[in-house]
Amino acid sequence: MRILVVDDEPSVRLTLTELLADAGHQVRAAEHGPAALALLQAEAADIVLSDLNMPAIDGLQLLAEVRERHPETLFVLMTAYGDERTAVKALKLGAYDYLPKPFDNDEVRALAARAREVLALRQENARLREELAARVGPLVGASPAMREVFRVIRLAAPTDATVLITGESGTGKELAARAIHEESRRRAGPFVALNCSALPGELIDSELFGHRKGAFTGADRDRVGLFQAADGGTLFLDEVGDLAPAAQAKLLRALEERTIVPVGSTAPIAVDVRLLAATNRPLEAMVAAGSFREDLLYRLRVIALELPPLRERREDIPVLATHFVAELAARHGRPVRGLTEAARLALLAHDWPGNARELRNALERAVVLAQGEDIDAGDLPASIARGRAALRPDEAALAELPFADARARALEAFDHAFLAAALERHGGNVSATARALGLHRQSLQKLLRRAGINEKQGEG
Repeated sequence: MRILVVDDEPSVRLTLTELLADAGHQVRAAEHGPAALALLQAEAADIVLSDLNMPAIDGLQLLAEVRERHPETLFVLMTAYGDERTAVKALKLGAYDYLPKPFDNDEVRALAARAREVLALRQENARLREELAARVGPLVGASPAMREVFRVIRLAAPTDATVLITGESGTGKELAARAIHEESRRRAGPFVALNCSALPGELIDSELFGHRKGAFTGADRDRVGLFQAADGGTLFLDEVGDLAPAAQAKLLRALEERTIVPVGSTAPIAVDVRLLAATNRPLEAMVAAGSFREDLLYRLRVIALELPPLRERREDIPVLATHFVAELAARHGRPVRGLTEAARLALLAHDWPGNARELRNALERAVVLAQGEDIDAGDLPASIARGRAALRPDEAALAELPFADARARALEAFDHAFLAAALERHGGNVSATARALGLHRQSLQKLLRRAGINEKQGEG
């Protein structure tokens, strides 16, 4: 990495330069803030490691300048013992981390290694954003399963064929319908959607086909139905399996004859509508049970489009997360940019019974609560964060992940189990545990936080 050390003490600059250069980094040094800004103007840095108390401008002022001029650069503030409040303030202002003085060489190396992971994650997030090009309309995904969904949509969209979209709740069936509409020749026309399970059976006819004044009690005026409202465009019927038998018969007639008859009328009205339908119910089993018309199923399923659940395409989780974080951060005016490795692994470890909808809701909470630029595991709902903290590597589950993710999950599980056992062995005393493990207390505290372990502070 490219590291810039800023400190008015020559000995500190020399020590850090040699230490970080020996670790393989490209290191430059500046004696104060203005000199640091001049060096950054000439060549960008991945990390600025700056002292707090310096002439000209102090570390917090330099942090503000770097954040404004070089937002991609990580900033680490070096603070003297007892300056914890200033360190916390720096973190709130956007610093990546802080380093207490006098610093420990191992802690400096560990901090640089963590920063390198953050930069690698940012590069991965940028790659994932590029992969968002693998999308159709509002649907996002990069897995083979989703690419097949996109292929079917692109082939079906230019036609007027009816499409039956199936999949679990939260998989994005309405998004798929909108994608078909947006890719079709009807894109300039209306897209009208109806959830068939949201209306009582006696109101479905009026909702779909309209009614004439006086057709029933309360019908005090003519009303246009959704078929007419969607004329020239697309009508999407969600939860079509919930239609009552009488409504199924009228829907079939409308599809076959391309006309509708409003309730209370006998005069047919021609409509030019492309119908899309969706369900999470087993329509074939319902046909066998006599609760859904077989001829209507055939009419609806000219093209079948099945959306796979998120647990069967885990490689899409980081892609969707990147997409949702960018969208939600803009909506809520939050400075969140991405995910830490711990948060990413927590998302990958969860089974997402609510699919993409559940993922989006979890990330909306995290975007609002996150303290920095990256969402951490602790920002996620407790059930997801706990799942990551209690993770035990299961060979079958790991085999479903890419190698890098599987390896990271296994290492996370080891870190959690090892550190929890060590802390318990020493009665929760952090200092005693650190001595036994050959670590500095602050280093162990950071490891415990990263592993999601609540430390029990001892006096040691």
